[in-house]
Amino acid sequence: MKERSPYLRNLKMVEQMHRWPRERVRAYQEERLRALVRHATEQTDYYRDLFAAAGITPEQIYTQDDLQRVPFLTKDAIRANMARMVARNVPTTELVQKKTSGSTGVSLELFVDEASCQWKRGVTIAYDRWSGWDIGERVGAIWGNPECYQNWRMYLRNLLLVRHVYLDTLKMDEPTMRAFHGKLLKKQPVILFGHAHSLFLFTRFMEQRGLAGIHPQGIISTCMVLHDFERQAIERVFGCRVTNRYGCEEVSLIACECPAGQMHLNCDTLMVEFVRDDKPVPSGAPGAIVVTDLSNYGMPMIRYKVGDVGRLSVGKDCPCGCSYPVLDALEGRVADYVVTPDGQYISGISLTENFAMQLPGVKQMQIVQEERDRLLFRLVRGEQFSEQTLQDIDRLAQQRFGNRMAYQLEYVDSIQSEDSGKYRFCISRLPNPFS
Repeated sequence: MKERSPYLRNLKMVEQMHRWPRERVRAYQEERLRALVRHATEQTDYYRDLFAAAGITPEQIYTQDDLQRVPFLTKDAIRANMARMVARNVPTTELVQKKTSGSTGVSLELFVDEASCQWKRGVTIAYDRWSGWDIGERVGAIWGNPECYQNWRMYLRNLLLVRHVYLDTLKMDEPTMRAFHGKLLKKQPVILFGHAHSLFLFTRFMEQRGLAGIHPQGIISTCMVLHDFERQAIERVFGCRVTNRYGCEEVSLIACECPAGQMHLNCDTLMVEFVRDDKPVPSGAPGAIVVTDLSNYGMPMIRYKVGDVGRLSVGKDCPCGCSYPVLDALEGRVADYVVTPDGQYISGISLTENFAMQLPGVKQMQIVQEERDRLLFRLVRGEQFSEQTLQDIDRLAQQRFGNRMAYQLEYVDSIQSEDSGKYRFCISRLPNPFS
């Protein structure tokens, strides 16, 4: 009430929409799409010129299938045209600036209008409630660069409403994690929330040090791919279910796992496509994830290539009651695919799962590909590291990449997270069909 924000009304509407028949959801999305396209072409120089160059008019974009006429929006295009993408009829006072960390080392800046921010706020809360948490309940946040104490207003807001207790993931050393564990013992959180791998690192720290006593009702994992071995460890140590969430700074939440274990797409805010070689792929096939933000009128994002690869599930009803389509698998970033000398593309996620489960002597590992026939394995050695570990690495490399792929080992003390707190397990700088 103090903030005079409509996000609670938005929350109620979103929770009603989750029960709509899929045909009604599709009609709602396409109605919003038509309004967004008209607005973008009338109020931004970028989309006016883009549509003219492509030989299309706003009236030709009537359904989701018609979106295939519109060229993709890339990060490079945003960097080159940001000023031309901002809508003329949205006051600058209603624009919120966002900045991503940039997985390739180059950050990205964009704007979101305030109404879109408040809509997305209500949407996110609706999905977060699937974890067992509700507004005002305490959160243990394992998160990079916490900003809740920048001024007294933010401090007071966090104290009374947000109620986050932070572990800065840029300082995940022994004293910091012990202090965080102590805070959570005194102020028990209803949920833990954080980057998937950071949650796993804190979980492993607790287990190795024999620490316990934290009993959340649920855990929300976000921003990174949650591997099966990480989920199993986190659920074992804390004794509760992990809710997996997927999104990005540019468009916020993209998909969230429901209580029945299905990752529903965020149809409240987005239209999501899956493409390969710039063409739609059928359900069940991997494709680059392309999103259209239906709510951001301040700086429209139409057919934005997120930079990740995923698979849409073959349509089936979910026992949770939500009618939204399901993301069957998130296969990682476009840049996380390794290419073998034989031309085979291997998902970085499958590599991480494979190597992590079969190399108990390795605490952390990062695979880097600069050339088609050569890899670099960065290793953080664990207590069980031995000659057998080296033999296992060689065996796995032969199995996964073939005998034409050479590799070298680099031993490091740690594999640092990015400024955002995320970790990259696999980095390939070679082109692939999902780019």
